[in-house]
Amino acid sequence: MITISKISKRNKIDIEGSSPWIDMSYVDWSCITKDYTPKGYKKHEVIYHQQDNPDCVYLVKKGRVRLDIYGFNGEKRSLFIAEAGTFFGELSTIDEMPNMCSATAATYSIVYSIPKTRFIEELSKNYEFSFSILKMMSKKIRLITTQIKQLSFNDSNYRVCYALTSLANQYGSKTPEGYYKLNIKFTHQEMASLTGLSRVSVSNILLNLASKGIIDKDEGFVIIIDMNRLSNYLLEN
Repeated sequence: MITISKISKRNKIDIEGSSPWIDMSYVDWSCITKDYTPKGYKKHEVIYHQQDNPDCVYLVKKGRVRLDIYGFNGEKRSLFIAEAGTFFGELSTIDEMPNMCSATAATYSIVYSIPKTRFIEELSKNYEFSFSILKMMSKKIRLITTQIKQLSFNDSNYRVCYALTSLANQYGSKTPEGYYKLNIKFTHQEMASLTGLSRVSVSNILLNLASKGIIDKDEGFVIIIDMNRLSNYLLEN
């Protein structure tokens, strides 16, 4: 975990809590997965569509699943990316309405399908399971609240810098040179969908950050060379 000295503890927690990459691999879900065999999904394979009402709740065992919403004109906005240990599709089980977004494998992913009746049964009898689900849903609410805040009040540069800082906290490792390398790859389109920007805008912002010596790339992985300048931008804005 990276400690960013220029950001207060409170702000650092806010950044970590609102990363669009949700990873809950530290939770033991075996109480509900032990009787089921996960299924593999190819990259870009759709698991369910927006407004579908499947009979299952899904849990990522391995890989990354992207949750997207589509407008009437076909425009797409990504809500979050579910990584290992993260459920998705649970909301429709609770409110008994169709899913509000589509779920697509962002990489090859192995996913459990848990029947809704089994999910509700475990919620009703297992306090630890229920509390873990609440914590996961809280992460999602914080994330979506942050997205609304950024769309309402922050410019495009801020959104991309915020996303990079979030990724550094979650997936960054310090190099011998004192830089921070993100141990996860993402496309400009993925970043655009998560920040509500166009791919061209994201590409231009990343190029600008690179020209200023703030970031670089190594074999497709982003390296944050100057974390202080990146975090200072967030504080100033």
